[in-house]
Amino acid sequence: MRTTRRKVLLATASAIGSLAVPAIVRAATTKLTISHGAPAYLKMLAELGQQFSAKYSGVRIDFIAGGENWDPLLQSTLRSALVGDLPDATWQSLTYAGILAKRGISQPMDAFTGDVKALSAMGLSQPLIDATQVGGKTYSLPFGTTIPVIYYNMTLLRRAGYSKNELPSSWDEIAAIGKQVASFGEGVNGGYIEYMSTNAWMFQNILGTLGSRMMNPEQTQITFAGPEGLQALEILAKFGRTNNVDMTQDQARQAFNSGISGIHIRTASGINSVAKAASGKFELQVGQLPVPSPQGRLIGAGHGFFMFTKDPERQRRVWDFIRFAADRDGQAILAKHTGYLPINMIALNDSKFLESYFGDHPYHRSVVERMSITGDQFSFPSDNTVKIVDMMAEEMRKVVTQRSEPKQALADMTKQTRKLL
Repeated sequence: MRTTRRKVLLATASAIGSLAVPAIVRAATTKLTISHGAPAYLKMLAELGQQFSAKYSGVRIDFIAGGENWDPLLQSTLRSALVGDLPDATWQSLTYAGILAKRGISQPMDAFTGDVKALSAMGLSQPLIDATQVGGKTYSLPFGTTIPVIYYNMTLLRRAGYSKNELPSSWDEIAAIGKQVASFGEGVNGGYIEYMSTNAWMFQNILGTLGSRMMNPEQTQITFAGPEGLQALEILAKFGRTNNVDMTQDQARQAFNSGISGIHIRTASGINSVAKAASGKFELQVGQLPVPSPQGRLIGAGHGFFMFTKDPERQRRVWDFIRFAADRDGQAILAKHTGYLPINMIALNDSKFLESYFGDHPYHRSVVERMSITGDQFSFPSDNTVKIVDMMAEEMRKVVTQRSEPKQALADMTKQTRKLL
């Protein structure tokens, strides 16, 4: 067949047209980059991105690793800010809301979130709303959290004479049954509280359940130096007397998982691994921290998404993703892949969501009840924050191991904190 110039031109035009179609599609797709410090949760992030893109077809999410946990991610973010190479957003600990906002790295989201009433209508509790705000502006939307819980080896507790159907409800009752378990000897430990948790997290929680805080709202005065701070250290001292030996955190976890420790207080994010270890070894139950004060709060270790981009159109796309993550579908993905607790109170009050959630996480029933009074952890407004909390951890160690009286430890903590602030 004879090839004419007209046929060649038509064929060329057709080829160019077929190449142009995917190019147009690519140009219409917005790619957002979001940094994270959680390589263990890549499957969760992948599903989160895929489900979001299925709902918002013009947007693709690229999650980029910025470290192996929150602290290296923060350092990576600070370096990227210096050279102008920030991603569009980040998944980060709410603890760092202040430093990211004050350095102009994260962008306020009030134009998207609305006021406090609007945030509440999204399903956020007031304590968590407080954790996202800096200077009266909203800089993050929470994604998940964890709180401390009490793990009980009911096999040992019953052997020690505990016969109630319900779990211990006061610190005195917890310490008393722990001492009973410790009396077995033979390498059996009464209990362990993870007082060395970073950022004085466990002390913050006991203090919070008593109705007090680390500093006043203006962050001009420390408030843990009062009666509640002394009571918190007295609780640690009582619990310390349930120990037969002073163990490291890892040793204590191993002892509980092996069935030779009666009580262990640590984060709820460990429930799945502890339940797996206990299976076939001993009866496990998970209980709440006592909250004796009507003004008591729990202190979560929350995380959320922060917006970095300053481009209005990209901000709108980032907000779509952040809103999706905090809504029911995003919360279901979080619950499916991690031990973190969902934070959306609307989802947590939905019977269908809870049926599915408790089916996968049966030990989380008592934990979810505490979400309405759960805020987020506090960080001292000083470059000496790490020095302060390390000092506090050492003072708590002295109290737990009976090497210092609570009153003296509180005086030392107060003096050193004021000096370092």
